[in-house]
Amino acid sequence: MKRITLIILVLFTTFHMMACTKDVPTEQSSETTNMSGKTLVAYYSFTGDSKAIVQSLISQISADVVEIQPAEEGIDYAANNYAIGSQLIADINSNPTSESSYPAIKSISVNMKDYANVIIVCPLWWSHMAAPMQTFLFQYSQQMAGKNIGLIVSSHSSGISSVVADAKRLLPKGNFFGESLWINHSNFSNRTTLIVEWLSKTTLIVNVAGSKSQEP
Repeated sequence: MKRITLIILVLFTTFHMMACTKDVPTEQSSETTNMSGKTLVAYYSFTGDSKAIVQSLISQISADVVEIQPAEEGIDYAANNYAIGSQLIADINSNPTSESSYPAIKSISVNMKDYANVIIVCPLWWSHMAAPMQTFLFQYSQQMAGKNIGLIVSSHSSGISSVVADAKRLLPKGNFFGESLWINHSNFSNRTTLIVEWLSKTTLIVNVAGSKSQEP
């Protein structure tokens, strides 16, 4: 009789422990949690093309938007076949680890801790990422470690492989999702469709069309 009672007690204890284990929620991986977090769109636009791309982008997702602007206003980077822009890129490439190589930008206040995802939108300058955007990424590189990074690049016709390389150099600890999106002169009018298709192919989880977004 005592043996039967002991067996019943052991079985009861075992079932109770299993039930308690089921009640404890499993911890989600940091990747899953981060991918469903808030999104920041950071953009620089000289001709207005990148700004138009951002407007199309935030019609599809819910995101905060920050515009990167040069500290000095009124500079015509396109003058003399983009001579000024070309020199800025050359200065960066000559010593990319030095803060002094990057042109000054207007002060902005972004708390990267608020965001899991950052989508960068910028133009191509002489096959590279536009210099003001490079400054922003250089300044926020450490704060963007571990963030999910997306990249959309506008250009007239040149490919964007060097811009992608710039982004990965500046954000070595970023989690780049999917392929970068290239919007050029020939497909610019179709940018909204291209953005929708790009978002559907990424692993980014964002609030989709219908949610409120901050206008750029």
